[in-house]
Amino acid sequence: MSEPLRLARADDHRAVLERRSTALATLRAQLRDDGFLEADVPVLLPVAGQEPWLHPPRVEVAGLPGPLHLQTSPELALKHLLCDGGPERLFALGPAFRGGREELGDLHQPQFTLLEWYEPGAATAVLVDRCRALGRALAAALDRPAPGEGRVVELAEAFERWAGVSLEPLLDGDREGFVRAAAASGLRLRPQDETANLVGRVLVERIEPALAGEPGWTFLTGWPAELAALGVLDPDDPRRALRVEAYLAGVELANGWVELWDADELARRWEAERALRDDTPLRDDTPPPVDRGLLDALRRAPPGPTVGMAMGVDRLLMTVLGERRLDAVLPLRLALPE
Repeated sequence: MSEPLRLARADDHRAVLERRSTALATLRAQLRDDGFLEADVPVLLPVAGQEPWLHPPRVEVAGLPGPLHLQTSPELALKHLLCDGGPERLFALGPAFRGGREELGDLHQPQFTLLEWYEPGAATAVLVDRCRALGRALAAALDRPAPGEGRVVELAEAFERWAGVSLEPLLDGDREGFVRAAAASGLRLRPQDETANLVGRVLVERIEPALAGEPGWTFLTGWPAELAALGVLDPDDPRRALRVEAYLAGVELANGWVELWDADELARRWEAERALRDDTPLRDDTPPPVDRGLLDALRRAPPGPTVGMAMGVDRLLMTVLGERRLDAVLPLRLALPE
């Protein structure tokens, strides 16, 4: 039997606590000043997101039918609150969870702090501006240089520039063609892998190292339609999703979309995602139940055009401070035995 995890405390935990307190207060104040309402949503729900590469931890509560699930993000809860005449600008700031041994590392913890927000909009440019504003506010509060405004780059351009791989085959649904293009640039990928895994490998092995020396923001847009998650497709090119991923100093911080409110299409995507699991699934990794209540609410009274984004607060704080490991910004963390 493997040894249990231990609870590790930062050496300078008082200073870490002070910086985190400043960071959390600053993010809340910035969003409140911009007209957002904070929602203190539950993290324990009978449903959870269907993304096959995320594993919401299952929880058995004595005396209750179950299982319940610790949420990988507050997305479902916030979307319930946006329906039926809810507020237009809403955010949650609190814990989120991931299952899997790979969630212990320099940039991962099974519990982390997530900021997720929704606001009116029909273009990812709204999210780009919001990220920049939050980064400036946090840097000012911590007396650090503000992150550079950076650039917005199409994913296809990023793949060509920093990986030497054409994204076009993948946009056309040709995984084998994409794998051949990757092999020509020295990347060994498998055509049987899902699109998310193929794109992820290129990002981790080529794009993120190339961005590590960049001090400012990089926003990647124009993702393959298969990676739209719960976002809409680009009406000018349905091969692409209206999605943006935000990097700071080469560290992935946030993902956002123009939100899809079509309940029937959401249901179709959820069912497709439930059919997919990682190549090495966790024990008893049954997909969580679909949120039928949210689908019903969307059919009754969906919100207007909305953009939404989830941002890792620990990573944001880490990069603004110029650190490269999460243990520099976590007063307490889970760790493997020494």
